[in-house]
Amino acid sequence: MKVHGLCIVKDEADVLEESMTAALRWCDHVYVFDNGSTDGTWELIHKLAERYPQIIPYKQDDTPFSDGLRADIFNSFQSRCRPGDWWCRLDADEFYIDDPRIFLAKIPTNVDTVWTASFSYYFTDKDAELYHQNPAKYSETPVQQRLRFYVNHWSEPRFFKHRDGIVWTREDGGWPESLHRAQAYPVRIWVKHYAYRSPEQIEQRLRSRRTAIESGTSFGHEALANWSSAVASVRQTRAGFANSSSELAGVHWEERVVPASSLDFDGLDRRYVVNEQLMPQILQPKYLDLKRLLPGFIRKNLKRVLRSLGRK
Repeated sequence: MKVHGLCIVKDEADVLEESMTAALRWCDHVYVFDNGSTDGTWELIHKLAERYPQIIPYKQDDTPFSDGLRADIFNSFQSRCRPGDWWCRLDADEFYIDDPRIFLAKIPTNVDTVWTASFSYYFTDKDAELYHQNPAKYSETPVQQRLRFYVNHWSEPRFFKHRDGIVWTREDGGWPESLHRAQAYPVRIWVKHYAYRSPEQIEQRLRSRRTAIESGTSFGHEALANWSSAVASVRQTRAGFANSSSELAGVHWEERVVPASSLDFDGLDRRYVVNEQLMPQILQPKYLDLKRLLPGFIRKNLKRVLRSLGRK
């Protein structure tokens, strides 16, 4: 079994080396599509690829972001896969708590997809205080050590098993259309998500996403004017940022500071608060895939059927 990462990056230079080296502990290959970085991310990818041959720079194309861009990567590299391998929609600002290689090895053969339980870390008033004390030291501290306040309120499918004949187009979005009918594993894999890491990075992130937000294609939740209160009240809104917008409210980082008291604290002791009621439900197929289930059913019941026929 091999794991293949599909990674789209844009302006992630501050966290990229940290996240990539963490992913390479369990990912056999990481295929990287840069959709318009201006902070040296693409150059850093090439430097990392020289050191780690598992990293494959796919291409840089300053095209508007869409989840469907991952289909380009998949179609370019799917010939490297064998049935039973896994694909991962890998983000450059995430770190897996569970070891995906161990997690995936335990999954039954009839299961095709795995959902995450995402622990989202936010830039809080506590972080702002530390930043003001020493901006350089704050930014140089590894992200998992400096950002400690989070809330678990999101989940989505991130891994799918490779099978011959999978068709994936940009129009399908972030997931091959056929996998909407695939069997999903009922247990979520845990991952930390660090989308908001420092004042400079927050402002750059919002500026780079302005076009996608204003065109209405994605990232509408990041346009909220009442960002702080939206994050603080996420436990009451279930899905979190339900009211998306197509007008960016502002890019100043101080408008994005969240009260630490409204979040859970990561004590770096591998104890996390899971909010199952806040995460979207793991979707299962609405009908049984008889083509795959029938052979097993026949084997299991063949003796009983033969005995029944012998009595006639």
